[in-house]
Amino acid sequence: MTRRSFLSFGFALLACLQGWPAFAADLLPAVTARLADAPVIHGRFEQTRRLAGFNTPLVSRGDFVLLRARGLSWTTREPVASSLLVTPERLVIRDGDGRIQQQVRADAQPGLRAVSEAMLAVLRGDFSHLAQRFQVDGRLSGKQGWTLTLTPSDPALRHMFARIELTGDRFVREVRLDEAGGDSTLLRLQATAATTPTDDEERRFD
Repeated sequence: MTRRSFLSFGFALLACLQGWPAFAADLLPAVTARLADAPVIHGRFEQTRRLAGFNTPLVSRGDFVLLRARGLSWTTREPVASSLLVTPERLVIRDGDGRIQQQVRADAQPGLRAVSEAMLAVLRGDFSHLAQRFQVDGRLSGKQGWTLTLTPSDPALRHMFARIELTGDRFVREVRLDEAGGDSTLLRLQATAATTPTDDEERRFD
């Protein structure tokens, strides 16, 4: 995964749901209450990226591990193996053989740090953090469902992203990212929760 791919993915993502509108001040706590509060969230993903002017989408699949205390490990298995490690302090991109292709400290690039923090906040369900960087709208659906639309208010994000739409229940299930330049990414997640990571999952953060 290249740095450009990371930025276009963002997060690091809407179905037409029936529900009722709510103001952000009431909506965000209600959505947070529906999310699984687990130290480990892991699962598989399918990412479909559409480039403006091209008809054929780029599809990739893999798995991810989110450790709330450490960050996110994002591993693409196909079509080309690579991995991405995102923590509050750094971003590391490796090829399929584990060799580091790029390593960036977040404090050295404020724009990259803003994207990394937003990506972690999305997958953690840390919507109070997102409200500091986005205008938030959305609705609740039934007993567990919800959808949010995030419009960037942070200058570091506004020139890259036009809008982010999220759908979920106990977990974030879909993320649609519309870029300012016309490209878009749809991310589908199959997530489950755990109390502790496996040894292999821990090693991803070494």
